[in-house]
Amino acid sequence: MLLKNDFWSLLCRGRKKKIVTLLVVLILLINAMFYVSLELYNTVKRKHKEPWYNSLHFDKDSYVDETGMRVIVGHYVGGIKGGDLPDDVVNSNNYAPVPGAGEGGRPVQLSQRELITARELYSLHSYNILVSDKISINRSLPDMRSESCRSVEFNLDNLPTATIIIVFHNEAWSTLMRTVMSVLNRSPGVLLKQVILVDDASDRRYLGEELDKAIAKLDKVQILRNPTRTGLVGARLMGAREAVGDVLVFLDAHCEVTQGWLEPLLDRAGNDDVFICPHIDLLSDDTMSYTKSIDAHWGAFSWRLHFRWLIPGSDVLALKSANPSKPYPTPTMAGGLFAVRKSLFWRLGGYDEGMLIWGAENLELSWRAWQCGARVEITSCSRVGHIFRRHSPYKYPGGVAKVLNSNLARAATVWMDEWAEFFFKFNPSIAAIRDQQTVADRVELRKNLKCKSFKWYLENVWPQHFFPTDDRWFGRIRSDIGGCLGVPAGTPGVGRPASTVPCGNDLDLDSLVVYTPEGRVMADEGLCLQQGNGRAVWSACSDSSKQLWVQKGPRLKTPSGLCLTLYLTEKDDKDKDGGFITSKKCIQDNRQIWHLERVPWR
Repeated sequence: MLLKNDFWSLLCRGRKKKIVTLLVVLILLINAMFYVSLELYNTVKRKHKEPWYNSLHFDKDSYVDETGMRVIVGHYVGGIKGGDLPDDVVNSNNYAPVPGAGEGGRPVQLSQRELITARELYSLHSYNILVSDKISINRSLPDMRSESCRSVEFNLDNLPTATIIIVFHNEAWSTLMRTVMSVLNRSPGVLLKQVILVDDASDRRYLGEELDKAIAKLDKVQILRNPTRTGLVGARLMGAREAVGDVLVFLDAHCEVTQGWLEPLLDRAGNDDVFICPHIDLLSDDTMSYTKSIDAHWGAFSWRLHFRWLIPGSDVLALKSANPSKPYPTPTMAGGLFAVRKSLFWRLGGYDEGMLIWGAENLELSWRAWQCGARVEITSCSRVGHIFRRHSPYKYPGGVAKVLNSNLARAATVWMDEWAEFFFKFNPSIAAIRDQQTVADRVELRKNLKCKSFKWYLENVWPQHFFPTDDRWFGRIRSDIGGCLGVPAGTPGVGRPASTVPCGNDLDLDSLVVYTPEGRVMADEGLCLQQGNGRAVWSACSDSSKQLWVQKGPRLKTPSGLCLTLYLTEKDDKDKDGGFITSKKCIQDNRQIWHLERVPWR
């Protein structure tokens, strides 16, 4: 009996030891799992955290498109004073390349400590200058051309020569020089006649003598100094007047060109009937990485005359599919990057010198080109990286109303005919200054060039447009149970589920739509009402039969006979917006009743 008790005592001691050991191991495993879970949570949280630069605020004179742009297209933008930054910081050039940083177009990451400085300096240029200063001005980039483009061979002896014109105002030294060096390093010497830098009255000290010394070491590069600020139009005209090349190639001061970029532009511009644009890729404003953008660039504009990248029409897509290396037409150009034969540029009247600083000059030049016998095209075989800024650091002297609105008023008055009345009707603040514009010389230019009408432009250059016309119905489509069909301001280009919006008044564009003879319900920004999987959506206009709606009295029906139906929940405002729109079997239900209220568009 004693031996038996001793045996169980020893066994219990061994079991207790094992239990303690297992408990310790279990506690360690639980701690490890907790640590790993915490790290995963923090990683996901950091990934989805709002970028710090989105919290920055800019003064009221900085033009930011409050309605939301599909793709924000930067042109000529210069730095502001940098808020409360001291003068020695604003005027310092801290270019100090780190070996290998950003090579091959790869991103540059900063340490946590450096991020603090980057945030402080961000307002200077609206991109990460700390990263830019770490990257060599001679960095390498990948060849972004497709195989079909690489296979195209050009006879350099038969191509015209080029003058590259780069306008800058308070641009960062490293970014500006990287633009210049990419042009020098990746352009055939026999084609590159000169590079003209036009300084539009910069006041940063590093862009004075320091820049002059750097440029003096470069072949074919010269600087023109504008003593007073004229803006993009005046500065580009200054450069164009000094150009000796056959073709004018305009670039922004925050670009990087890639291998083979120049030859396709010169090959097409040599025909003397086209404004040819490169395919614009993306340079990150945060890491300066080079990213290939989609091969479907197609420029257009909204009802408010804001430039937009839209999805090309089916005819353009078919052309691109049949011959990917061939240039294709676009209704408008972004304006920052393009090439044109010098003779054509001046024959069509150059830039409108009455335009101030920057804004709308790309639309005006595009309309003038198409209406006056030339073309606007894009070639995917010329790839140029461009920094797209989330905010513009550009100051408009006198404010946006004086600059951008007056430019829009000039362009619309001269070129848009009856659609100018549409634009002015829904933009009364711009209509108020239309008579202040002196445009007699531009009207005379249009007459002398025997230019076509804006109606011709819409019908022949952009037949997929979403503007009202005499054969299209324009107005509100009001639900019988409250709200109107419409697209809230700021809706992205990919669209959104359809719901009702506040009906507003006759000047509220968000609640106005076009109904075409083909049966499409079109809203601003190139969006069409489409029956999706389960509910209706606003989607990019296309040839899809799902975007066709047949009006039968107060009902809108799909080709298969279903009725557009609005469902409201308790939280939806029955007088304003919300709800769930879909297509259902037609029944006696006021949720399927829509009142079409016509609104005059001019």
